[in-house]
Amino acid sequence: MDKPDAGPASSSSSSSPISGAQSYALTDAQRADLVTKAEAGDAEAAFRLSLYYTFSSSDDVQRTRWLTVAAKAGHVVAQHNLAYDLYMSGKDLAEAARWAAESSKNGNTEAADLLKEIEAARAKARGSRP
Repeated sequence: MDKPDAGPASSSSSSSPISGAQSYALTDAQRADLVTKAEAGDAEAAFRLSLYYTFSSSDDVQRTRWLTVAAKAGHVVAQHNLAYDLYMSGKDLAEAARWAAESSKNGNTEAADLLKEIEAARAKARGSRP
């Protein structure tokens, strides 16, 4: 007799945990649906795509694209994550500060601390110029 919980495809088996990448995996149809929703302004769909490209696909270009779409649509965590990414890459500290301030304004208490770090880095960068 077949066991409903048997096999690697079962998600209810407590003996076979799934990886983080598996939990963020999307089918082509799911991804296409999220793209349609994100392009129509759905912040959560855009954020979900950023997670897919972070954990399942490891595509930094697409991750940043969808994180930016989500941030612009008002997704508070996306705003914080985008600020953090920009800060850590050193690419654009002014833009990082803008997104950290926006996330903080929208209620993310951690973003205020990040903004302080970014502003300190900006001040240091200005001070080190000849």
